[in-house]
Amino acid sequence: MSQTARRLFIVLFLMCVSVPTAFSQTTKQIPAKQYSRQTGSLTEEFSFLIKDFKVEHQDEHNVLNISVWFRYVPNVTVADYPDYRAVAKDVETFLTNYPNEQDYWEIVNKGLTAMLLKKYPSLAMITCEITVDPVERSPYTRSSRVTRARGAQAKR
Repeated sequence: MSQTARRLFIVLFLMCVSVPTAFSQTTKQIPAKQYSRQTGSLTEEFSFLIKDFKVEHQDEHNVLNISVWFRYVPNVTVADYPDYRAVAKDVETFLTNYPNEQDYWEIVNKGLTAMLLKKYPSLAMITCEITVDPVERSPYTRSSRVTRARGAQAKR
């Protein structure tokens, strides 16, 4: 590499390295309230997965994967965000203590989404998908997905 090419490379390299630093030093932070007004409408969602949850149901040892998605009500306050770990614990408790052992998974899931929507008023919509691993009497993986909305919320 020639001396001129080497100098040009060094200059370009230094420019690339220094530009992000200079930019970050001069950028102003926009307050959260001002930022939300500037960006238009807002939809907030959150999801989590409970993996390999074991439960007795329909006279079988079942292994479930439970995906939970929820959408918050508009303008939810910081204090009203639920801790997802509490929601997950409610899901586990509901499934462990479910009273009718013979109900289909779809019925169980409808009850689960109703309980969660009632318990957490900051949720506008909840979708729960329960996937059940194969068992001896039912050798297929199967799943139930239920979406429940508060009031006239938009469908997913």
